[in-house]
Amino acid sequence: MFRRGIRRSLPRRDRWHALQEYAVGETNAEEFRLLRARDSSVSATVAAHSHEVKIDWKAWEGKISNKETLSCLKDFHAQQTALLDAVLKEDHLTAVKGQKEGWELYDNAKESCSKSVEKSQTILRNGARALWISFQNPPVSLVSQNEWLDTDQYWQAFVEKHHYYHNHIASAVEDPESKEYDAKQKADLQKKWEAFDGRGTTRQNNKLLYQRPSFEYYDVYRGPLIEHMIFYLTKTGGDARTFPETMPVQWFAEIYDTRFKVYNVLQRRKRQAQEAALSRDCHMDFHPHDLEHDGEAYYSKLIAKESALTEVTMGRLMGNYILFSDAYIPVQTGQAFYRALQADGGKGTFYSLGSDVYCLFYKPAGEALAMPDPTECFHSLADYASLTGRRFEVGYAAAMEGFAEVLESRKEGLGGSWFTAPGESSKDAFMRRLKKSDPAYEIYKAYAEEYTEKWAGAKALSMEQAMAEMPEIERKYQLECQEYGSVLFGLSDEFSAAGKMEQEQLAKLADQGTLQAQLDSGAYVAIEGSTKISKAADLTKAVEEFEATKDKSVDAILATKLPALEKKK
Repeated sequence: MFRRGIRRSLPRRDRWHALQEYAVGETNAEEFRLLRARDSSVSATVAAHSHEVKIDWKAWEGKISNKETLSCLKDFHAQQTALLDAVLKEDHLTAVKGQKEGWELYDNAKESCSKSVEKSQTILRNGARALWISFQNPPVSLVSQNEWLDTDQYWQAFVEKHHYYHNHIASAVEDPESKEYDAKQKADLQKKWEAFDGRGTTRQNNKLLYQRPSFEYYDVYRGPLIEHMIFYLTKTGGDARTFPETMPVQWFAEIYDTRFKVYNVLQRRKRQAQEAALSRDCHMDFHPHDLEHDGEAYYSKLIAKESALTEVTMGRLMGNYILFSDAYIPVQTGQAFYRALQADGGKGTFYSLGSDVYCLFYKPAGEALAMPDPTECFHSLADYASLTGRRFEVGYAAAMEGFAEVLESRKEGLGGSWFTAPGESSKDAFMRRLKKSDPAYEIYKAYAEEYTEKWAGAKALSMEQAMAEMPEIERKYQLECQEYGSVLFGLSDEFSAAGKMEQEQLAKLADQGTLQAQLDSGAYVAIEGSTKISKAADLTKAVEEFEATKDKSVDAILATKLPALEKKK
């Protein structure tokens, strides 16, 4: 009876069936159809048992021995039935219509709900703005304080509020915004400082590491000092004495981008080698096995090796006055001769600096040659190495490409030039940038003077004369290439030790009979002149001949004197 009364007072069940028109899509329509089917099943079950069932108290008197409990149940049932019958007999619609007071509560509730809806709409609009601002924020490499931190109030407040990093998984046991947590972080930071400072400093002068000037930070962290200094010198072409206290934030982002580009290549190489060998421990290329203890010595040797390689390369360029010849195309081989003629169809002029210079210089007709970009030069060098059967190590190639990109970025501040100022020659730019305290300054100065004298007496050649001189020049150039290896591994300490180790390794592989397999698989690539050595016996013989003639070539080169330096004595 009570259930039937409730159904009469509440809205009809079938009214919600009209919501089916809002079920969009096949999935929603199918779910709504199943829901109506279940509702119909429930309605049918209720209708089947809708007749009134009376309680047979006489039957229960025979089943229940506790007459007091039975009497209480019978009285409670009679009381509840009378109460429900009285409620159902009342005219609730008339009572509601006759209600004149108490509507203030309804109006207040309605007004409160309206304000809540307005507040929700405000929150929705602010959330949309925050999502739009977050989407429009620049990438990390372009972040600046003016465009990001000062305009984004959310992150500004976050940075100001959270002084220290906190692992929020541990928020249940410690409050990252409490004074106790700040004190704990300060104590841990001072403890770490005392642990690895290495100078026995106990008094911190009320300064934490991030509050100290950058020169004290670089005094502790030598690795970042070398990295930041190399980037600064490459980026600006300035002097180490003008190294700033703090570089712009965009430069730090550029350093991180370049670093992780190299790490991306090195990590792929490490993964391939480690998975192929199934080894537990494997270190990346250009990294020592124990970076923490051997890192400084390893990278000191690596920098010294690169410096020595640069000096030897510069010396070879100076040998034929190719260095600073930015307005000419050096020609030492028949292939280079043909490529030079292709520059302008053979309309230019060849120049010779004398019989003692094993090189011709071709000046194309028309406008002067433009200064090539660093990345263009690196790609040309890498392509040439690949075409001749050689290749750079992938980590070294990635680092050199990143170096060239940073070097080329100077053009933004030098009016499109990365090395010379407008109207300045490469010789003047090089001598301007070279410090007078450099040990090789006098050598470069003497070369610059001799370079000027040589070009003052340069002789223009016709096409027939240039072609007649090319065979002899190319022969001497090939001899020079052969002697270059003697100079590289005989004079330079950075390369001689590595050369001896590699020679011993080749001899050991030859004795074991595995050298031929290494050559066939491509693990070792041997080049002599412009041909590839494919037999182990020929490679062993070439190495022995090189060792036999290396010392003689070094002695002959050391006996050579530079005329320009002799004049200064």
